Amino acid sequence: MKKITLFFVIALALSGCTDDRMKVRILNNLPSDRTAEIVEVPFSAIRDEFPQASPGNLVVMNLDGEEVTSQVIYEGGDQPLSLIFQASVTAGSEAVYYISEGLPSAYEPKAYGRFVPERMDDYAWENDRVAFRIYGTALIEKDGPSNGIDAWIKRTDKMVIDRWYADYLSGKNTYHDDNGEGCDCYKVGRTLGAGAMAPWINDSLWLGINFESYETLDNGPLRTSFRLKYPPFLAGDIMLTETRTLSLDAGSQLTRITEEFQGTDKPFPVAAGIVKREEGSPVMLPAESEGIAYRLDGGEGGITYVGALLTTPPVSVTENRDHLLIATEYTSGVPLIYYAGAGWSKWGFDNDQSWADYLNEFALRIRNPLQVITD
Repeated sequence: MKKITLFFVIALALSGCTDDRMKVRILNNLPSDRTAEIVEVPFSAIRDEFPQASPGNLVVMNLDGEEVTSQVIYEGGDQPLSLIFQASVTAGSEAVYYISEGLPSAYEPKAYGRFVPERMDDYAWENDRVAFRIYGTALIEKDGPSNGIDAWIKRTDKMVIDRWYADYLSGKNTYHDDNGEGCDCYKVGRTLGAGAMAPWINDSLWLGINFESYETLDNGPLRTSFRLKYPPFLAGDIMLTETRTLSLDAGSQLTRITEEFQGTDKPFPVAAGIVKREEGSPVMLPAESEGIAYRLDGGEGGITYVGALLTTPPVSVTENRDHLLIATEYTSGVPLIYYAGAGWSKWGFDNDQSWADYLNEFALRIRNPLQVITD
């Protein structure tokens, strides 16, 4: 009788045990592997599983029991919106991760950005692959207006922005020279630079000026994002204002850019553009990529690659005197999302085809995001 009673006690105890982890299934429907790609779990789903969950008290683990770097996303608000982490899924299959309550490790940053008032109000951002900056109003008096994107090529996965600026401003060295980690060898001037966007009205490009205010929304370790607001500018006979929201994830060569224009209820064409140089030439992409690509030959400094990809139907791919352009239609009140970025022949892109392949695969992944299922 004692043995039977003990059996039922153990069985009852086991039946009351529950897994204190939240299972997350990541599905990949493409015939190619997806490695260290950012996925997003709504925080509402996490709260359903853990009603008292604290944003700073969540841990993500893979099937091997290894902790995976994660980040809570706020998009500038007070409340958590989602939890992101890097997932790896082989072609046409699924991977499983677990979220649980617990104190996460101190993660090494893989994405970072900030306002740089000490260098004439730049806003600079980077990840473990590449870096960029955009110019603030303090620079206008010195160099004139410029609302284009500057690309900094890197060959290190470390964050370099703060150190490069500090060394430049102290006179220790200049980030315009490659000191072993990369450099700023890209010239923007009065152009769209490395993939900025502007109204394309009556076959003319209408450029705004430098941003007048900024807001940092999220800042590492996996995603850095910020919002820029621009003063009014004339586009044809329309006075417009512009808001750009930019977001860069760890591991990506391309920044996600959300464009919003205010000033008219009517649709109008806009174009993402890459500045042309004498030492540069376009890189051909398949039509289904819905993008443009360009190369700048820096001799011993290597080749800088630039690209832009639309998520809305392209109207045309064209060139003017200064730019390679891809145009689409902007609808008032509807944020327009596209991607722009850069790569380097000394850090992962050996030739034109490797850059074209990257952009084409990136475009395919935009259209076929990893599916996130919570159990």
